[in-house]
Amino acid sequence: MQHVLILTKNTMTEETIISKLQRMDCEILCSTDMLWRLQKGSITPFISYFQWVILSESLCHSEVEQLLSLLKNYPLMVLRIVENDPNEEDQAYWREQGIAEWLTKDTSYESLREKMNELNNQLEQKTAFGNQILSFPSQSEHIEQNDLKRLLKSFSKTERKVFECLIEAYPKSGVLSRKELCDHLWRDGDTPSNMSQLSCLINKLKRKFEQQGITVETITTLWGRGYRFSDEFYKFWQQESHQLEDLFYATN
Repeated sequence: MQHVLILTKNTMTEETIISKLQRMDCEILCSTDMLWRLQKGSITPFISYFQWVILSESLCHSEVEQLLSLLKNYPLMVLRIVENDPNEEDQAYWREQGIAEWLTKDTSYESLREKMNELNNQLEQKTAFGNQILSFPSQSEHIEQNDLKRLLKSFSKTERKVFECLIEAYPKSGVLSRKELCDHLWRDGDTPSNMSQLSCLINKLKRKFEQQGITVETITTLWGRGYRFSDEFYKFWQQESHQLEDLFYATN
């Protein structure tokens, strides 16, 4: 049985989606109290009871961002109810933040069933992968030199450019807009296709960091502004700067 948590400001408006989920034999908690507790930063072990979290259309973007930052460390699939499906660029942004799929009030039972079946398979893979991730290196322990070489050599030419741009930007403004990155990477700049490709590049970099045991947030996405390295990751990178610079430029 699947356990679904619906976070909403008005439980009465979620009757349609609840009815469809009940037909799928899901166990459902539709709660405004849990929403309030999460917004206050209170996450209890109870959250691990659920495999699915559905965010109501009654929540604004800033509230959704806050919730996603709290839920990102749990093996959950997060869905968002919207009036209309977001455009390609907005989908790319929200997928980076943790939204797996979108639902509308008109989403049919059959469509919902198939979406959840596909996402459930992804969730099982995500859980299996998460059990293999190492902890983030502390000041007293370092990634092995061979691991660093593998990490740096694993970057494609374009991924390396993104990495270099973010490193260079951190001491200055810290944030690079999506347009600035697209202009740096491609001659035709910030076309919809390039914007989508940039989102894929950011996700690939995050996965490569994770595969080397770096499990804290590395690249932060700022709504309407762009990307930046997280403070924690940049400080770690600076601690290893001499060794990493030698390795990085040796691969050029």
